[in-house]
Amino acid sequence: MSVYSREEPELFEKALESILMQTCRPTYFVLVKDGALGKELNEIIKNQRRRFQTFNIEFIEITNRENYGLGRSLNIGLKECPTELVARFDSDDINFAERMEKTISYYSSTPDLAVLGTQIYEFDNKRNDPPVIKSVPRSLNCIRNKARKRNPFNHMSVTFRKSVIESVGGYQNVSLFEDYYLWVRVIQNKYRVGNLNDVLVCAHVDKYFVYKRGGFSYFKKESFFQYLLLKLNFINKPQFLFNILTRGGSRLIPKRFLMLIYRKLRKCSYVNGG
Repeated sequence: MSVYSREEPELFEKALESILMQTCRPTYFVLVKDGALGKELNEIIKNQRRRFQTFNIEFIEITNRENYGLGRSLNIGLKECPTELVARFDSDDINFAERMEKTISYYSSTPDLAVLGTQIYEFDNKRNDPPVIKSVPRSLNCIRNKARKRNPFNHMSVTFRKSVIESVGGYQNVSLFEDYYLWVRVIQNKYRVGNLNDVLVCAHVDKYFVYKRGGFSYFKKESFFQYLLLKLNFINKPQFLFNILTRGGSRLIPKRFLMLIYRKLRKCSYVNGG
């Protein structure tokens, strides 16, 4: 897990608690403090470290000299992970208690598996809207096909083999697409990947999340990422143009229409109808 100064303390504390509540707890927990944190966040870390230790979980804490960003921070943290299987947790998401038990069970039955994710709920703790399910494909072939159009994993839900991630170069400096680019390289190197059908993470998304993903700056980052996929021969030129027109073009439309596009592209659906 990586945490930075703008994290909401209440959500951060709940995220840590959801790790302790796992029916299959970790042996180690690695926390990367991405730059200086405020007093409240540091106090939560101090208290939670003691709690982790009461469950015999070794709490490994790393502090970056400045804010390096998520991708670089995760690479730093990954180097300190003593185990082959590494689970990703976000600092503002709540994990279902059985997430790791179901994940580890699937790894045990699929020894050549490199990356495994889950389905997620998305929620806004400041609104009364019902949570939505963000679905991702389950089978290897479907994941490969979908990856050419959109991210086939919910990043905050994945567990992966450290050796595989390091063998493909880890997280790289591709702004806003660090994890997506990582999965593409894993798939391109013919490693086995999958997603569970279970919803095992409640991911926090504020009401401005989609609006932040619009504008010309985001369009440029999207276009650069698609160019990288083309250079890798992961997509062909027609797919590249299609992605630029659909994914890139959606970044330039008026903000009031972005939520509609978001629901369509990411195949979100309301939990209680709608």
